[in-house]
Amino acid sequence: MKQLFSLGCLFLWGALSPCRAEIVVRTDFEGGNAEVISLNQQTATLRIQPSIREGRGWPCWWYFRVEGLKPGQQFTLELQAQTKPYLGKNILNASWCQPKHASISLDGIQWKPSPKGEFTKEKIAIYRITSESNVLWMAWGPPFVPTNAEALLASLAAKALESQRFELAKTRGGRAVSGIRVGAIDAPNQVWVNARQHAWESGGSWVGKGFIEWVCGDDPAAVAMRANTCIHFIPIMDVDNVTLGAGGKDADPRDLNRDWAIEPIYPEVAAAQKRIREIHQRHGLDVFIDLHNPGPDDPVFFFGPFGFENLKGINLRNYQRWLELAAPRIHEPLRLDPKYHFANYVKTEEERGRMSSGWVRANTGPATISLTLETAWNSIVCTTEGYGKIGAGLGRTLAAYLKENPRRQPTP
Repeated sequence: MKQLFSLGCLFLWGALSPCRAEIVVRTDFEGGNAEVISLNQQTATLRIQPSIREGRGWPCWWYFRVEGLKPGQQFTLELQAQTKPYLGKNILNASWCQPKHASISLDGIQWKPSPKGEFTKEKIAIYRITSESNVLWMAWGPPFVPTNAEALLASLAAKALESQRFELAKTRGGRAVSGIRVGAIDAPNQVWVNARQHAWESGGSWVGKGFIEWVCGDDPAAVAMRANTCIHFIPIMDVDNVTLGAGGKDADPRDLNRDWAIEPIYPEVAAAQKRIREIHQRHGLDVFIDLHNPGPDDPVFFFGPFGFENLKGINLRNYQRWLELAAPRIHEPLRLDPKYHFANYVKTEEERGRMSSGWVRANTGPATISLTLETAWNSIVCTTEGYGKIGAGLGRTLAAYLKENPRRQPTP
């Protein structure tokens, strides 16, 4: 439940109370999430843990606003992991909710990293911030919510490009999942890029933003690519959980990225499957990319296809060529790992078939490459600008890859 907390009095969202306080904590906005454990008005020390959204996955995402601070005042956030199980008996490890640097903002729009946190033996992360105004926003990472997606899509549609916005589907919660098509619908090259199948992984949307803005920009390589490529882009897939401030990963009974089944639970997944099938049947799909954030200590890397060592012909050539082109182009603020990683923690073929990248491989052709880009998040350089540079590098990679027809047959 969204919260407002002050001076030891917990105000449920929308309720009234006679208590007064100097410092107030709010989560009553898109993506808001914080369960207040304590708030010391005298020392301006707040302790929280991520709230559990029942059945909606990992309790790792947190995002709140503090009001009533004084400029120059030190504010201290003490962050602990959620102590209750989120699914069955599963309790999430603290590392998933405790970044080295929190994201902070004065207006909820421009975000920057906080000073590095302190991490105690009791697994409490402590962030000390000197307030610059009466209001401070803090989050696990730079938030990207449906309002951000709407602003991005509107700005892209306003450009003098051949593009068309579309609604992929309505979620189970009745919210629109929106996207944009850039380029002629019958272009010879076809690309699908989506982000945020796991709601907490906000960096994926910022990478997507950097990617699609590069695609729509003035770089000659982007201009040339747009002339013969149609790119289908969706900045947020799991709109419900992003809006509610839920993690999404390991939702009950499954999350979006494990829902690419014969009969999906989520309307947005079913709609994506339908569109991808149609694209491939009419034109052929060249590239599918799913944008994610990985584990706390992981680099920037691509998950490659299971059974990579057994690939042959055009399929092997295209996957190898993609990585050869990506490594020198995705290099700032962090360098791409020049080798594929593999999701070996997914043990069964049945589950592998329900992952989006696996489903796309099974439902397209040997010339199609289907990949997951995992962008590191636990670093001071993983800001909105840093993510954007990764996205631009992804755009440059795509342009170089499509320049030499990936559907051509291998040379004997």
